[in-house]
Amino acid sequence: MKASLSSLTSTLMSALMFMFIVCSYHTSAKEFVFALVPKDAKNPYYLRSKQGCMHAAKKLAVTCLYRGPIRSDVRLQDMIIRELIKQKVDAIAVAVTQSEFLAQHSFQLAQKSGIPIITFDADFNQFSTAKYSHLRLAYVGSNNFALGKALGQKLMARHPQGGNIIIQTGRPDSDNLNQRILGLRSALAGKDFSLMSGEILDNDNGWHEVRAPFPSYGRFSRALKQMEKVFNTDNIDAFVAVGGWAQLNDDAYRQMISPLKNKLINNEISVVMADTVDSQLVLLADNLSHVNIGQSPYEMGRMAIHTLHNIVTNKPFQKNTYTPLTYCTQQNYSICTK
Repeated sequence: MKASLSSLTSTLMSALMFMFIVCSYHTSAKEFVFALVPKDAKNPYYLRSKQGCMHAAKKLAVTCLYRGPIRSDVRLQDMIIRELIKQKVDAIAVAVTQSEFLAQHSFQLAQKSGIPIITFDADFNQFSTAKYSHLRLAYVGSNNFALGKALGQKLMARHPQGGNIIIQTGRPDSDNLNQRILGLRSALAGKDFSLMSGEILDNDNGWHEVRAPFPSYGRFSRALKQMEKVFNTDNIDAFVAVGGWAQLNDDAYRQMISPLKNKLINNEISVVMADTVDSQLVLLADNLSHVNIGQSPYEMGRMAIHTLHNIVTNKPFQKNTYTPLTYCTQQNYSICTK
């Protein structure tokens, strides 16, 4: 009887120990929830970052929430970040629309709530980085000055003597886009524009900006109308966009640019654009543009989640992770992003 009781006690103790181990494991193996907040959730470029985010989340056994405004609007983006903080997500990656506004509002709230934030694709500007460095722990994305420089180098190869140029940007206060413009100007002028952000090209190395950069504010239709106006009213040798907005409505772009196709083929006008989503490469193949310098939004989304995971699990992480660029021309369009 004593032996039987002892055996029963031993069995119960073993069962209780097993349950304790299982419960402890499930308690410690919390599934983290990370959020990826783009500037424009419907933009095909940012949808690629969503794919990278989801892929990394699956590998790490965490959750990726992709939440962003339906257009590039800092107040909408700020509201979404606030909602994510209320949901108590574990960490957030943000493509910054406007540095100062976010730093003074939702980023402050995130810090008070103990939720770490990194930036991806679009970082704080230099002023906000210096003033609010404690609010943003890391950056994952392109070296935007290098991207702009690559645009300029490709254009220089097409027009070694220079020419008249118009630049198109998104938000005029977007630091990542301003860095691209500085890189572009530096490559064309043969001098460093990094500390001369107010200057435009004025017969620098043969290059002249017809006017200050057009701000499209990230709106596809606005970007397309600006581009059409330029071709109809200005005597230019080159149109350079530091983002792919006008081409992301590919049917409308094709309709607008097709009457100029012979001028493009005869190199009377050069069209050089940032970004290399699939629809842009089709336009490149059809001789409706000349060069596209792309980024790696998929890799940005993937590495952003890995960086957030390292932060919340107290592992080492890089302060700046630069993702690779892609260089696409009419000669290599079919393989340039592979």
